[in-house]
Amino acid sequence: MMAAESSATENYPADEHLETLALDSSPPASVAASTDPLLHPPPSPSSTSSHPAAAANHDAFIDEDGEADFVPVLPTPDAPVISREPSPEFYQITVSDPRKHEEAATGAAGVIPGSGSYFSYLVTTQIADGGEFCVRRRFRDVVALADRLAATHRGLFVPARPDKNIVEGHVMQRHDFVNQRCVSLQRYLCRVAAHPIVGRSDDFHTFLTEPSGIPTSEGESPRHNPAITATTPTAVTTPTTPAKGGRDIFGMFKDLKQTVANGLMAVRPPPVEEETDAKFLAHKAKLEELEQQLTATSQQAVALVKAHDDLKTTTALLGMTFLKLAKFEKGQSTCTPQRSRAADINNFANAAVKVSRSQSSLDAEIVKHLETIHKYLRMMTSVRNAFTDRSNALLHIQSLSSDLFTLHSRVAKLESVSSRGIDQERSRYQKVAELKETIRTAEDAKSHARKEYELIKENNMNEIKRFNKEIRQDLVGMMKGFVINQVEYSDKIATIWAKLAEETKGYADRSS
Repeated sequence: MMAAESSATENYPADEHLETLALDSSPPASVAASTDPLLHPPPSPSSTSSHPAAAANHDAFIDEDGEADFVPVLPTPDAPVISREPSPEFYQITVSDPRKHEEAATGAAGVIPGSGSYFSYLVTTQIADGGEFCVRRRFRDVVALADRLAATHRGLFVPARPDKNIVEGHVMQRHDFVNQRCVSLQRYLCRVAAHPIVGRSDDFHTFLTEPSGIPTSEGESPRHNPAITATTPTAVTTPTTPAKGGRDIFGMFKDLKQTVANGLMAVRPPPVEEETDAKFLAHKAKLEELEQQLTATSQQAVALVKAHDDLKTTTALLGMTFLKLAKFEKGQSTCTPQRSRAADINNFANAAVKVSRSQSSLDAEIVKHLETIHKYLRMMTSVRNAFTDRSNALLHIQSLSSDLFTLHSRVAKLESVSSRGIDQERSRYQKVAELKETIRTAEDAKSHARKEYELIKENNMNEIKRFNKEIRQDLVGMMKGFVINQVEYSDKIATIWAKLAEETKGYADRSS
């Protein structure tokens, strides 16, 4: 099993490293910079948080601890992803070689074409000592892994698995769909491996190395169940029993009843369990605002890439058009000036084609750098899930508190009523004893739920600290790489045009 490094599991102090960097607090360097849609996307109508904790610290978000700037290694579908804190064993993970398998389909499933088949994928994991593991997995194995990780790492920013496209799933023979799923599965597994805690879990190790994998389960992730509690209160990340698939319907309706009661009752039964961590609420509000900013920036990034692609296409068409014109002039030339003009037109056409190729290479670099924005936008799903874990855990405690209040009220009512006979007195004492035993059981359950809630709170704050640090490093690295590529390719393009201007300066001399 994978060893957990101390640096990956250290408890970050809640009061340190949570200072934040202004999203847009510095004055623009120029009018052009202040109006650039990529650097300053238009604010969305809901971008201003109304939460009082957020208003107290509106301009601060990203962690800044004075460390040297870090240029990240950005993942691409064709290249392996290296963890920023590599696992003690795993070096890189690739998903390839999709194979179609037939299985018996009964009932309605047999009517839909392609529903009686599925694809498996070869998951290859290279380890640090040079060895490798190769196992075949189907998509439901990935679902089972994601459910297990979500259940055993509550409060952490567990990467979200790819969604299963139901419509495309019935036409799995599509080549594009299968290749896209390979890419999405590889990206997901690499993101899990990059997590300093989840990437070192036993379940993930088993998924990558054991041919049998982990047991699959039907139903949704336990993350959706507000009543789920850990059997061992000492560690959220160390399960003692296999995670159950599906929802606890009874517990879900109990918590739903408690939610309705909270909204309808004028006086809640004491004690009232509420989120009182002002620091957490402030960071939660800032993360919600960050998601809105990332969404707007992502749209502007897509528009920028499209504009660059249109410029590249137009430049290439211009070059090809002038090549045809040069060929025509050369074929129709009858004197030296015409042949000279045809050669100059050909030089211009070749320069335009070279520029379009440089623009194409620049576009690829832009896409690679701006992928950082989309990566963190996808990560916001994991952030919301971790905060949902916290809300569900608190709701479960409140539901148990309400049950205890009701039980204590019943005991007090029974003890205050006088019995008319010995049999009634004996029955009353028996009911009181049963209720007190139920109260002890409920108090134990509440104690376990409280411990798990505290662990989820600690996980949330540790993950916020890590997230703030990493997003600052990645965004700084993205901007550095973007600017460096812009300067590099601008110099190349300027050199091409300068050479053409030197070759055709005779026209300028004659016109002057």
